[in-house]
Amino acid sequence: MTFAVAVAVVLSAAPPDAGTVAPFAWDVPGQTRIVPVGNQLERNGLPMVIYLANSTWELDALLLHYAARFTEAGYFIPPKMGRIPGLKLPRLVALDDTRMISFLVYGWPEPDGTTTLVLGAGDLAHRKPITTSTGLPLFPAAKNVTSFNIELATALSFSVKGSEAEVIDFYRSVLPSGGWKEREPGAFVKDGRVVRVLSKKTKTPGELSIVVLEQSDQAPVASPPVKE
Repeated sequence: MTFAVAVAVVLSAAPPDAGTVAPFAWDVPGQTRIVPVGNQLERNGLPMVIYLANSTWELDALLLHYAARFTEAGYFIPPKMGRIPGLKLPRLVALDDTRMISFLVYGWPEPDGTTTLVLGAGDLAHRKPITTSTGLPLFPAAKNVTSFNIELATALSFSVKGSEAEVIDFYRSVLPSGGWKEREPGAFVKDGRVVRVLSKKTKTPGELSIVVLEQSDQAPVASPPVKE
């Protein structure tokens, strides 16, 4: 892969936690070129900045260099990181748990003996709620997500490991920005409409089935299905 086509590859691959503006100077050893990828990037609600750099150093030496830099800065480096999904490239990830900024470094050797690096940092502290086709925000830890429209109502269904209080607290924190006001725990009203957060235990221990239902404030309240 050449440096000229790397930008397109990075944008299509969109690596996880490939981040935002962060108080960290990359200072690429042996740098011959560095360019930002895109402007005001965001993926799944995560603000991010990605740089592509070219260096005369070998890939292993560069990864070791940044591992030492992250360790010196006091960032957490997980013991097992695996490879970039779909690309099978070695990667280095780290977390600044004070500012809640995640870092990602990976790269590949070029035919001319140089190395191309992808450098990124993700602003986890300012991640935006993920919205669905219904327009309802999605709880971050949601699994088995489905959304649907039923006559004059829209609904978002998912399962989650956790408590009903945690789910309601999430919607309590994000719905007011859209003009919704909490009338009672788990019920938010606006312009004659209501969003209700309904929950039911599933057959899996510790798991809840959640339905976030938006409908007329006069409509009867339904119960969420139990997921098998």
